[in-house]
Amino acid sequence: MAELRGADTEIIERRAAPGGGADVVLPNCVRINGTSVAIPADSLIRIGDITDGELVTVTITVFARSVSIRAEET
Repeated sequence: MAELRGADTEIIERRAAPGGGADVVLPNCVRINGTSVAIPADSLIRIGDITDGELVTVTITVFARSVSIRAEET
C-alpha cells in the first residue's frame, strides 16, 4: 500500500509583470500536485491556521472530471 502524504497545493497569481500593488497577490490559478485544477469563480479558498504544532489544512471547491467511490482490497 502506498504511503499516505499531503498534497502539494499551489495558489498562484499569474500576471504579465509586477505592477502597482505588486505586494498583493490575487490568485487566479490553483495547482494540486503540479496539475492545474478548475475552480468556480466565486469559490473561497480556506487555509487553516499555520502554527508550529499543527498540520496546515486547505479547503478548496473544485470542478470534478470524475468521482469514484468504491472499496478495494488492501
